[in-house]
Amino acid sequence: MGKDIRIAVRLTATEKERIQAKARKCGLSTTEYVKQRALGYEPRGVPPNVLFVLLEKLGELADKTNSPELDEEIRVLLQQIAAALLLPEKG
Repeated sequence: MGKDIRIAVRLTATEKERIQAKARKCGLSTTEYVKQRALGYEPRGVPPNVLFVLLEKLGELADKTNSPELDEEIRVLLQQIAAALLLPEKG
């Protein structure tokens, strides 16, 4: 299914600049930011690189474990971190 439908919105220059700044903060294009907001999502700002380093180390630790219970706890923790800090929220 191609995306061939367009919605035009009139803004002041200041409004456009504010939306573009918020989109950049979230690491999204202006179009994707506006679309997510219109569909009820609240995009999150791009977290610092240190978060990704820590998540990678936690993943490496999970690869070294031999306990199915601990593996599951780490998997759930990684999902919770991603949901809390990375994924857009439905508002």
